Amino acid sequence: MTKISDETNIERIEHKSKKNMALGTIFGYLSILVSVVHGFILTPMIMDSVGVEEYGFFGIATSIITLFLLDFGLNTTTETYLAKLRAKGDKDGVQKFLASIFKIYLALDIIFIVVIGSIYFLSPIIYRSSYTPEQIQKLQYLLLIIGGYTLVSFPTNTFSGMIQAYEKFGFNKFTDLIQKSLYLVFTIVAIKLNWGIVGITVVNVVSFTVAIIMRFFYMRFYLGIKLDLRLKIERSELKSVIAFSAWGLIIAIGNRLVFNITPSILGIVSSSDQVSMFMLINTIEGYVYLFGAMTGTFLMAKVARVESTGSPEEKRARLQALANKVGKLQFFVIAFIIFGFASVGLDFIHIWIPAQVAEHPDFVNIYWCILAICAYELVHIPELPLYNAMLTGGHIRPLAISTIIKAVVNVGLSFTLSSFYGAVGACVAIAVARVIDCTITNFTYKKYLGISLLNFFGFIYIRGFITVAISFGLALLCYFFLPVKNLYLKFFIEGIVFVVSYIVLAFTVLFTKNERRYYLDVFFEILHIKKKAKPQNEKA
Repeated sequence: MTKISDETNIERIEHKSKKNMALGTIFGYLSILVSVVHGFILTPMIMDSVGVEEYGFFGIATSIITLFLLDFGLNTTTETYLAKLRAKGDKDGVQKFLASIFKIYLALDIIFIVVIGSIYFLSPIIYRSSYTPEQIQKLQYLLLIIGGYTLVSFPTNTFSGMIQAYEKFGFNKFTDLIQKSLYLVFTIVAIKLNWGIVGITVVNVVSFTVAIIMRFFYMRFYLGIKLDLRLKIERSELKSVIAFSAWGLIIAIGNRLVFNITPSILGIVSSSDQVSMFMLINTIEGYVYLFGAMTGTFLMAKVARVESTGSPEEKRARLQALANKVGKLQFFVIAFIIFGFASVGLDFIHIWIPAQVAEHPDFVNIYWCILAICAYELVHIPELPLYNAMLTGGHIRPLAISTIIKAVVNVGLSFTLSSFYGAVGACVAIAVARVIDCTITNFTYKKYLGISLLNFFGFIYIRGFITVAISFGLALLCYFFLPVKNLYLKFFIEGIVFVVSYIVLAFTVLFTKNERRYYLDVFFEILHIKKKAKPQNEKA
């Protein structure tokens, strides 16, 4: 069997990359659909089964663990360095890098045991003013389960990065699909057997463990990657890895100080029902990001190959073309999700969680919170090729500085606004911080990558906003003037009007004739309806 690590032919890699991206996209969207079923159907079931308060405990426990269990930027470092080494065909460098990065993970795991243990024992002091001793004890159980699993799984974070760097997106997303499907089934069983929030947490851990085992066997026996901990990289290279990881750590901290810390802030200055409200907001926002960023997560290796050969002018031209092409496709997806929610979201909230809205009327504000914090994605998601280019080009420092500014603004505003307005105030803080981050990163793209942002925005957003304005306008007309009283029927008609008008306008206004032909060719190739294009005819 030919190992991936033996591949050195660039054209062959590019052709396989295209097929792997297609498979990854298919399995990725199936995985997201299972997540949507879990979030939109099982989440209300869980809340009805365990109560809003206990669901809030789960949010607090998860946010605490993910806040302190940082990967020190190693996930970003792993994927970036592996992509660059693979683009150069440096097999020995790959093996040495993997051995070194895995040893770093193991060393950090020891530190985290102390950190998580301290959180466990100090939780009665931290939350004594908000919760009863019995409630704190349940919170400690959740901390013990989630923290214990995360400590065991932490060194295995490299597995996903390795598979991603070798562009086996199909298997990575297939594994995600299996994990989410198992969680869906196991959670239903836990609810039916009344295992409570602790039992639901345990089955979540079991499903993730299965995914880790699958990735290990694939990495070891299909990709032929063996972790030889005796290998060492040169001191100069190790310093470079550590320096890159340090800035990656800042990005990791900054990102965690946006969403992951918010439930804890709400738990301190507000109430558990506001934590639960934010968890619902976080669920929807997560799906919005996953749908929009699907293809963007596959680009690291491709961007590395774009930058591996040619003059600076040639690299810049290829990057501009890649960013424009992928950016428009990602805008098509993310605008469809965001404006689709904007069209039917108010009705959806009442259909999704009617009991919670009846008990907590302010939960209807989830709609406005989602729109506020997701507006940023209309720019961030299309620009993911540029973000990846910054990483592969070694320009991680300006990204880290922008992220930490975003985090400081968010935390400062969150403590202030959440104490008065609860989850709504927290979302306002996130929205403001994201706008600042988006502004700064666009200046860095222009400075370090040298591409034309005017060309990028003009290529995508002129046609894009015409498409969005007309389709969203038609949906709004239905919302205000449709003479239908049945909530479910009204929701269905509004959704159909938006979907049909958006797709028609996208293929007549957003995409040009050549772009339509290209995507149709790719679609037919996936279905084996059309003869496969030769690798040498493919463009970046």
